[in-house]
Amino acid sequence: MLGILALLFAFASTPALAVLLGALSLTFGLISLRNRTGRGVAGTIMGSAGLIIAIAIGMVNASSSDEPVDASEQIVAEPDAITGDGTVPSVIGKTVDEARAELEQAGFDVASPGAGSDDEVSKQSPTAGTSAKAGSTVTLMATSSAGSSVTNPATVGTKFGMDSWGRPGDEDPEYRIWFDGYTENQPTTDSWDAPDTGMKYVTVVVHVEALQAGVHTGVETWDINLTDKQGKVYEETYLSGVEDIPSVTLGEGQSSSGRIAFEVPNDFNGGVLSFADATIFVRTN
Repeated sequence: MLGILALLFAFASTPALAVLLGALSLTFGLISLRNRTGRGVAGTIMGSAGLIIAIAIGMVNASSSDEPVDASEQIVAEPDAITGDGTVPSVIGKTVDEARAELEQAGFDVASPGAGSDDEVSKQSPTAGTSAKAGSTVTLMATSSAGSSVTNPATVGTKFGMDSWGRPGDEDPEYRIWFDGYTENQPTTDSWDAPDTGMKYVTVVVHVEALQAGVHTGVETWDINLTDKQGKVYEETYLSGVEDIPSVTLGEGQSSSGRIAFEVPNDFNGGVLSFADATIFVRTN
């Protein structure tokens, strides 16, 4: 009976169980032969057959599992499904906001250091047509057409990328600076600060936002001049009672603000701010 079961399990592709049953059948068959019983012959023959067949089938199955698979039968995923690659679109000439929306729609992250939302994209990295992984960052460099001259000043609130030397328009800015909050006639709180005869004070709010850690706001707003419509330049002046931008060190993403003052004639009715090297001009009112 054990020999018959060994043969059945051998052909049923369960060689391990067939080997066990075959070994038991062979063992009991040999014992029977030793005791000179007739059933020992059948048990020995059936057990041996089951054992041999089970071992043979097991070896065949093992060798077939090691055979190489035909490459034509393999299922290969498309490259895009594996890498998530995509083609970077061209966003040159678009505003930063428009470029950001298009790139994010295409599956990319966007960095635009020092650029305002309405600035025009002049350079992108990676360049258009480049294959890049989804989720990778496309860096935008932008330029502002406004602010090129006294007669073409940037609007109030335009954000300019600046380097540590106070130069605007750097491609790798450390901070951004912008101005708003123009006060036409700033009152004084101390008689010692009274303006000269025929003069008054005007103030402008200045903001500094750190794009990198370690920006020192106390020196970033030096050398800001104010020019009237006739081209006369007025330098920044100290005025008690006016909260200048505090001298603090900002971490990345932190910002600070304060006021800067100028002493100008009483008939001064608006002009433009300019940085020390006169590369950018910003309206005051």
